[in-house]
Amino acid sequence: MSKLLEAVKKASISVACLLDDVAVDEDDILNNKYEIDFNELEKDIKHLQDQITIIENNIEKYRFILEEEK
Repeated sequence: MSKLLEAVKKASISVACLLDDVAVDEDDILNNKYEIDFNELEKDIKHLQDQITIIENNIEKYRFILEEEK
């Protein structure tokens, strides 16, 4: 289960990084002074996809535990 939990934590961090990468404040928008690093976005999205794949590949092993908690 540790691999699954680790992937969930990393996916959560990746989402936070993505949100940080696209965050701009109102002044930057009004002054047209914001830049988005698409290479960094791509890296974060690929990492997120990797973590989701790990979750998908490991979730079946623990389905019975997850279903019991309902």
